[in-house]
Amino acid sequence: MTSLEPGSVVITRQAVDAYFKPEFEQVVLGKRVVRPTDLDERLAQELSECAKDLREFKTVVGNTMCTLDFYEGQGRLDGALCCYTERDKQAYLQAAHAAGVQNIEMESSVFAAMCSACGLRAAVVCVTLLDRLEGDQICSPHNVLAEYQQRPQRLVVHFIKKCLVGA
Repeated sequence: MTSLEPGSVVITRQAVDAYFKPEFEQVVLGKRVVRPTDLDERLAQELSECAKDLREFKTVVGNTMCTLDFYEGQGRLDGALCCYTERDKQAYLQAAHAAGVQNIEMESSVFAAMCSACGLRAAVVCVTLLDRLEGDQICSPHNVLAEYQQRPQRLVVHFIKKCLVGA
């Protein structure tokens, strides 16, 4: 897995689950319902072009893995429960990277699935807070994290302004 430095922005090509499948599973009325996590490819490209316009921070287009929890689901070693080794974690992260995963979080799959089910154009823009190949703890100072947090917002605002000017 190649590392993304903290503060890198990821525009999601496809939201995937912890098996690297582009789907969101939920239980509705006691039955398993699986929905695709399709995002708008053209919108992702338009956002990528906006990032090139801004030239403020590293931006990549890649898959976002959505997990059910912050610790075991994301292969962290620092949670209350952990039944795997550093070697297991690294192998899983390498498999994720081979599947196109650039970042991990917990919201993108449901967002992508619901927007897709409703026929809405949608995109996911995230920021990386740490290099997971190097560790599990977020160690950046608060002011740095606050600036990182603004990056996806600045990109989306730039995109909206560009659309409004062209309208």
